Amino acid sequence: MRNLFFFLALLLAGISCSSQDNAASPLLATTPAWAEVVSSVACQADVPSLISAQADHHADAPSLADRSSLDQAEIIFSNGLGLEAGWSAALAATPTPVFEAATALNLTQGDPHFWLDPNLVRPLLPSIEAALLAHSDLTADELWRCRQETDQQLVALDAELAQRISVIPVSQRLLVTDHQFLTHLADRYDITVIDTLVDDDSSLAEASTARLTQLMSVMESTNTFVIAVAEDAHLEEAHRLAEVTGAHLVEVPVAPFPHQSLADILTELIDLLVAAWQND
Repeated sequence: MRNLFFFLALLLAGISCSSQDNAASPLLATTPAWAEVVSSVACQADVPSLISAQADHHADAPSLADRSSLDQAEIIFSNGLGLEAGWSAALAATPTPVFEAATALNLTQGDPHFWLDPNLVRPLLPSIEAALLAHSDLTADELWRCRQETDQQLVALDAELAQRISVIPVSQRLLVTDHQFLTHLADRYDITVIDTLVDDDSSLAEASTARLTQLMSVMESTNTFVIAVAEDAHLEEAHRLAEVTGAHLVEVPVAPFPHQSLADILTELIDLLVAAWQND
């Protein structure tokens, strides 16, 4: 019996150590999209996302356990431009190096959802590669190969998205969004965002009755009958606007769930918009 207790103690100790190892990931990303991109450049290394795909990126904030994970990591990859506003203090306070994608792209203002344009992700890959070389165990040859593969995948994705949306004439690619989150995707694929429910790039802003009334008039005058919503925060107002105007309401993905890629969500996003325009 004494030997059995000794064996169980060793087993439990092993389980405890394994859990601690998983909690202290050397590579972290604030969002699922950047976790997927960094993992691809890092030859599919594990890169946990601090913010879940279900969470509002603008409203999420770190727990005490999250703060500990930040301090134990080798490097953290963040988006910037105020996207992870609730994490800004913790990211500023941690001694761990933080790679901010917006800063690397020299973006200082505007829509922070720039990962929705594959051609804005591509220029970041060499900088991500350099950061990983300095803060991971991957070799230069490994990182170069995986970065090249990731770049080729993004080139192919860009071409695929352009082909999928080409069935809709440019003049008909009109929509309203709940907040400013499709600016970069719209610029890349010739989509015109007529207006937004809130004049802000954060889902935390509120839509006023006057704003909704104004949108009804704008949508009617421009023959815009598609509303794209990314966050639950404005779903009620969007439903109301869709009911009054007869528009198609589309809830689009902006963050990959586990086992999804950036290509998966962007393909789904474009397909949902195309389907809504075709049903207009």
